[in-house]
Amino acid sequence: MSKPRIAADRLYALDIRPQELAVYGERVRFDLRYAPIFDDPAEVAERHYKLLVLEILAPLPPGDAEHRGGPGGKGELALLKIGWELELTTAAPCRVGTLVDLDEELPLLLGRVADTVNELARRAKLEAPLGPDLVRQLIADFRAQVRART
Repeated sequence: MSKPRIAADRLYALDIRPQELAVYGERVRFDLRYAPIFDDPAEVAERHYKLLVLEILAPLPPGDAEHRGGPGGKGELALLKIGWELELTTAAPCRVGTLVDLDEELPLLLGRVADTVNELARRAKLEAPLGPDLVRQLIADFRAQVRART
């Protein structure tokens, strides 16, 4: 199989609470997911799509956690959920979901996510929540998790 080529990237979805993001600061948890998206795993195509989703979650106070999170009280407040789609092309058609990740995919998409979120924070006159060190750490942590699973 030939190496895929990045054809495009675009914002997929965005839900943000910038003021709460500033309030919760370092008490947040990051959830980063990245995977191919397709309807039929048997499909063969020249165009392939992947989706990166970043969520930033904060623990709710105990009273709110029980109310919102059920009896276990493990409720979390979603401060950010953003998805960024990547479109790739291949020289010859191949089965969807089988492309290897290019080294530049994750930094490109997470960079776009950070730029978008930081710009929205700036417009709200808030500090940028996704600095370059955090982005690098998220990438390193994600890649370490992938290596641990394989």
